[in-house]
Amino acid sequence: MNKIKRSVQNQAVGLIPILLFMFLDNFFSYRLSFIIAVVFCIFCLGLYRMLSNDKVYQFLLLPASATLILYVLFILLKLDPVLFGYSPVLVEVLFVVVLAIIGFSKRTMLRRIRESKAPTYKRTLMRTALNEFYFLVPLVQNLYTLHLFVILFFTLLPESMQNPHFEHFLYRYLGIVIGVAIIVYEQIRISWMHGSLKKEMWLPVLDEKGKVVGCIARSVSRTSPKKYYHPIVRIAVIYNGMLYLVKRPKTDYVSPETLDYPLHAYVLFRHTIENTVKEIIGRHIGKPIESRFLVRYTHEDKKVKHLVSLHVITIRDEAVMKSLMQSHGKLWTMKQIEENMGKGVFSSYFESEYPYLKNTVLFAENYSQLRTNEEKDPDLRGA
Repeated sequence: MNKIKRSVQNQAVGLIPILLFMFLDNFFSYRLSFIIAVVFCIFCLGLYRMLSNDKVYQFLLLPASATLILYVLFILLKLDPVLFGYSPVLVEVLFVVVLAIIGFSKRTMLRRIRESKAPTYKRTLMRTALNEFYFLVPLVQNLYTLHLFVILFFTLLPESMQNPHFEHFLYRYLGIVIGVAIIVYEQIRISWMHGSLKKEMWLPVLDEKGKVVGCIARSVSRTSPKKYYHPIVRIAVIYNGMLYLVKRPKTDYVSPETLDYPLHAYVLFRHTIENTVKEIIGRHIGKPIESRFLVRYTHEDKKVKHLVSLHVITIRDEAVMKSLMQSHGKLWTMKQIEENMGKGVFSSYFESEYPYLKNTVLFAENYSQLRTNEEKDPDLRGA
């Protein structure tokens, strides 16, 4: 069943009933070919109906079904000479007309899904399938329209220039070749897209209460600044009462080339904040270090809207600190930080967090350092 579900995600598979009729018409009567194609189409619609409960949508079957229904009118009109010789061409004409009509429904359909009360996950899947469908509609329509124009041009040629073998291929087989080529092209394109999406960073989308309501690729989120609300984790590093800061890369989306903590990352979709903190520490330090949660707040600027979870780690081991330190990072005292605040030296995140850090963990850490020094040197008590 999983293989079937993966294959029907290719919207071009909906062309198969039409292609089946065009192929069988070369070997059987148009009536028998039509009956077989209709039975197969009904089977496909039933399969589609069953799989749609598993969030798989095959919309191109609908215009294919409409085309076969319209073909019934020509059978009822008893146009046997036309149907006997030109059924594949007639089906193409009907299919192009149906696709042209459907092309005008895109905005309406997408708006209805957007305004639907269905769960967010289901709406996202339907919108994705519809976007693929409406991507294919003009492609299929244009290719078959071009084929029909080639047929028209061929009929206008003098008889001396017409080749019977080419005419047979043009009328009977080229339409099938075009349909198969579209299916193969779409399958290759989808496989390439799946490969790209596997490498994509998927971020949870939050509502105003901080609850996860969906997910989106980071690259897509950044095309709509501030539209999506994402969670991130930031970890302040303290050593001997000082904050360790590094320069953010110039390619960073927010506050490039400013000073900030060395440890920060998005919380990925279906990941927890706690696991993200552990992964960041393990990746950069190589050994587990206990972190403390400080505060959670919303950071919003012209580009992003983030739910920030601020944690802190205090490093006592000099060897661990040296392993973390980078060539462009250094330890900053509270005095040095305050002298450079508001001058564009630090990231926008850090500038909003520092007052809280100063009055909590940094104050406690410096007080602890002072008590330790007094115990080591009693003469400092009176200083």
